[in-house]
Amino acid sequence: MKRTMILLLSMLMLLLTACGKENEQQALLPGAPVEAAFTLEPKELVAGDTVTFSVKVTQDGQPVDDAKEVKFEWWKDGQEKHETIPASLQGDGVYTAQQTISEPGSYFVYYHVTARDFHNMQKTPFTVNSKAGETHSAPQADAGQSHDHGEAGHANGETVDYHFSPADNIQVATPAALTVHLMKDNKALDKATVKFEFWRGNDEKHSFVDATETAAGQYEGNVQFPIAGDYTVKVHVEKGDIHDHKDFSLSIK
Repeated sequence: MKRTMILLLSMLMLLLTACGKENEQQALLPGAPVEAAFTLEPKELVAGDTVTFSVKVTQDGQPVDDAKEVKFEWWKDGQEKHETIPASLQGDGVYTAQQTISEPGSYFVYYHVTARDFHNMQKTPFTVNSKAGETHSAPQADAGQSHDHGEAGHANGETVDYHFSPADNIQVATPAALTVHLMKDNKALDKATVKFEFWRGNDEKHSFVDATETAAGQYEGNVQFPIAGDYTVKVHVEKGDIHDHKDFSLSIK
């Protein structure tokens, strides 16, 4: 009887251990990707109209109402200056922002969605017609300027789009994450070699940190800024024939 009890207890312990490992493994599995569906209203725009940018954010078919950040970045084709406007949650995973555009022409808009450890971004071309009815052809989604505000890079004819996301409230002499999301031809640029180069003001000494791809097209590196000041962070990207870089400004208090 005693041996039977010991055997039963041993089997129970093995079963509980197996269940615990299974639950632990399930907990470590990545969640379903966050999806984003973009719309623009009205579809036929005339100069002076107010356009509504909208994106519906879901995960595993369910609306995401707790996105960390949703914003829209838009600019006229050929212009370096970009405007960025934050989006507001309307409910059921839908985030919107409105913008009045006074000049006819060809435009681009990027949505940026950061939610549940995922980042989504997509570039969409659109056209604003003149009041007289004259139309302008919408640009191709991979045409125009790169969407960041940094110094122009070089890419041997290739166009790389950047979304640079440093950690919030970076402190001096404290490791902080720098993240960059890369797109090429409106698709995530994965399996690239990415480095962060950074320096303060006119300092001759530059520091380099290798970035690790944490998701398709998303690269992260831990950087420690030694003293306060205005820094330049240059993102270097290499993949095949692509050799590109972009500069971004970062102020450390």
